[in-house]
Amino acid sequence: MKNSISSFLQSRISAKDFPSAVYLIAEKGEIVYQDALGFAVVEPEKIRATINTIYDLASLTKPLIAGLLAAKLIEKNKINLTDKITKFFSEFDTKDKQKITIENLMTHTSGFLAWKPFYLISNSKFQIPSLIASEPLENPPNTKVVYSDLNFILLGRLLEKIYEKSLDEIAQAEIFEPLMLKNTFFNPPKELQKRIAASENGNEY
Repeated sequence: MKNSISSFLQSRISAKDFPSAVYLIAEKGEIVYQDALGFAVVEPEKIRATINTIYDLASLTKPLIAGLLAAKLIEKNKINLTDKITKFFSEFDTKDKQKITIENLMTHTSGFLAWKPFYLISNSKFQIPSLIASEPLENPPNTKVVYSDLNFILLGRLLEKIYEKSLDEIAQAEIFEPLMLKNTFFNPPKELQKRIAASENGNEY
């Protein structure tokens, strides 16, 4: 099995689908197969991927972090899917946005734009809800599914308001530590930076 998995991944690396891949398969706590292929860094010098290479989870943080944390709060009856976001952010108490719910954020049915680089406008996360609220909707809420970063950016701020902690602190306490994920974090410490796979300027892939 290991040879077939590694061969498949190597074929996709050769096709330039991605520059590297690392996988591990375990059964009953025992590692059965593991391998690292390709290069974690391709320029200015090539650095091979290893079993310990750290990768950017990118948009997987939406379901794995924000989505899971929201589900935990729903399970504890701290929030409900039907809660209007105006309950947490008064900026959305407008004719076109007042019906948006937590469920709309989690199912990408809020009507928000797919993406906008708010980080170029403000470096304060506290201003983000107001910036999102100032944008016109692309569709009325609950009428169309449009994958939008804005939904989960807002959900992340909502979680921070409820927990009264930063999202990385919440994730550390509620997910990473209980699951003993020692190499999973939002902001890797400086001493681990050499293990991180490059994830910018990767247009070739």
